[in-house]
Amino acid sequence: MDFDHRRVALAIARGRAVSGLVMLVLPGAVGWTLFGRAGRAPAARALLRFVGVRDLVLGLGAITTIKERTMDAEWVGMGAVADAVDGVVSLATPGLTPQARLVSLVGGGAAAVGLLSSRRLADERAKPLKVDS
Repeated sequence: MDFDHRRVALAIARGRAVSGLVMLVLPGAVGWTLFGRAGRAPAARALLRFVGVRDLVLGLGAITTIKERTMDAEWVGMGAVADAVDGVVSLATPGLTPQARLVSLVGGGAAAVGLLSSRRLADERAKPLKVDS
């Protein structure tokens, strides 16, 4: 079975854009799900909106560049870095709920797959194009 890095990167980017939009529009619901009662606090809702905007922009940027085949590795790589940081923060912050701890696993997995896809996209771009004669 062949690993289609472009399709996987596109799936991650779409998921990022959707989750970013949900955090932006419904920060209270996301906060409650991840952090319990503390997730409804104004500071938590504001922070979720910040992260939501970040993920929406990274997701849309990756979707656009993957489809255009320009700067795709860079956008996917930036998303992988954001996922890695989210995973480390979720894992290292004391007192979080089990649901928030799950984010560290999802973030770590998405970071690893995103980094692999980013490298493959960069390798693909470095190869000379074959022209049919």
